[in-house]
Amino acid sequence: MVALQLNAQVSYGGKPLMNDADFNAAQVLYLLPPEEPLLVDGLRKAAHNKYKKALDYATERAVDISPEYNGEWVVNGGTHVWRAHLISPEAYSLGVLFSDFALESGARVFVYDPSGKHIKGAFTSENNKEYGSLYVGHVPGEEMVIELQTDDPGRSYGSLRIGLLSHAFLPVYAEKSTTNTGLGTSQDCEIDINCLEGEEWQIIKRSVVHISTTRLLCTGALVNNTAYDGKPFVLTAEHCINTKFYAENSVFYFGYENSECYVDDGRRNQSVSGSSLIATGDSIDFTLVKLSKIPPGEYNVYYAGWDVRKQGHQGAVTLHHPNGDAMKITVEMNPTIEPTSLPGDLNDYLLKSNYRIAKWDIGTTEGGSSGSPLFNSSKKLIGILSGGLASCGDSIGYNAGTNRVIFSLSGNENDYFAKMYYAWDHIPLYNRQLKRWLDPIGVGQLVIGGLTSMTVEAKDRLAAEGILQVYPNPAREAFTIGLPEYTGKQIGIDLYDMTGRRVYSRFHTSVFPIRVDAVALPAGIYMIRISGADREITGRVVLE
Repeated sequence: MVALQLNAQVSYGGKPLMNDADFNAAQVLYLLPPEEPLLVDGLRKAAHNKYKKALDYATERAVDISPEYNGEWVVNGGTHVWRAHLISPEAYSLGVLFSDFALESGARVFVYDPSGKHIKGAFTSENNKEYGSLYVGHVPGEEMVIELQTDDPGRSYGSLRIGLLSHAFLPVYAEKSTTNTGLGTSQDCEIDINCLEGEEWQIIKRSVVHISTTRLLCTGALVNNTAYDGKPFVLTAEHCINTKFYAENSVFYFGYENSECYVDDGRRNQSVSGSSLIATGDSIDFTLVKLSKIPPGEYNVYYAGWDVRKQGHQGAVTLHHPNGDAMKITVEMNPTIEPTSLPGDLNDYLLKSNYRIAKWDIGTTEGGSSGSPLFNSSKKLIGILSGGLASCGDSIGYNAGTNRVIFSLSGNENDYFAKMYYAWDHIPLYNRQLKRWLDPIGVGQLVIGGLTSMTVEAKDRLAAEGILQVYPNPAREAFTIGLPEYTGKQIGIDLYDMTGRRVYSRFHTSVFPIRVDAVALPAGIYMIRISGADREITGRVVLE
């Protein structure tokens, strides 16, 4: 099978049977009772009126359906096919949580709407997770078909159980949005990442993810670590993901953006389902998760660098997914501020652990923006959005030079971001801090650059993978070499360019780590050779 991305999740070829004549409707149809109207109405009204800017978009409906006891099996051309058809009245879209997902080789699962226009799958044993569940993101409409196929003559497939339906009461993933949520429906002052304002952020934007749990929408960012090893860590807000359940049962969408300025054509066609909860703040609004799968190369992701020093910043930018929309850029040109109080439920967090943005100069944030990365003028991640009162003001004019409507800034004020500085090590417990995970080799760096997927492929692929440490990588004027297991007194370091010419040669008697001055070397990829008394180790470094 060839790996494909159909309707936003990594899947593995094939197609569903979609032949209703083979099945008895009475055996496969499961109609859930309608959701309580007062509950749904209350959730809709509350979704856009909270200080915390996660967006509630769905209810969670518990079910218990498995091929062992429910639905119907048929045989089609030697393939055993099982189906269940679920209906949750008045849902704009449905997502499904397989609470038990452990398929054997040769078994395939598809999720689709009855028309067959929106198909997710096949999901196979390649999608098995160590924690045993799989969350499949939404398909439009109030109906969903689950289909299992197996080529095993004895109808063996492993284990599969449907434990929950995510019932969307907002049209985030609907065929066409009919109210005020989803693609193209963020507030009027929001600026697309591919507008002029986003030109300098075209690399950094590749780190930003749209996060969909079974009930909430948020934003997050893929982040680098001091080992520069491409571990797929995603940083978001604590109030977005704070339990093992939601870490494991969320979908992370990359590259969800409009192709041009103010063209609503964004697609959620690149994603990873599931993650492991690594660390989450209690009194500080941050969570770090590790994706269940390294994003495929075609996603062309970026691992954002960060700055965890205790200091203010002159100007800041956040990239985010407001109201379930394609990625936007929001800009503050003035310094970050120390808040004197926190409003509403943001008061759950330490006052001093926040930056305050007094008044955005360009754009704003909305529900669904929570967890978005705040970058300083050096494009380093310094904060994570908690929420606040910011919103678009009224339109008050037009700038012909920039082809932009001018909006009043009167209502666009007081957003709050958890500081990376406090999330770093304010709490000493490993599961309550970032330092243990983003500085895994203990070098004490407080500022690091980003990492591209190309660089991940270029480094540490030769002998001694996982032993030789080179950071930062890519580097500019200098880099550091670590060799934790080496106990010798003297070491030789040689650098070779891609033609094989030796461009650097030194003996060092100091203990590791060793700093190498590369300011005189042109940009490119270099081979590193470490020669010691008892070994020779090679690696690579990229100089920018």
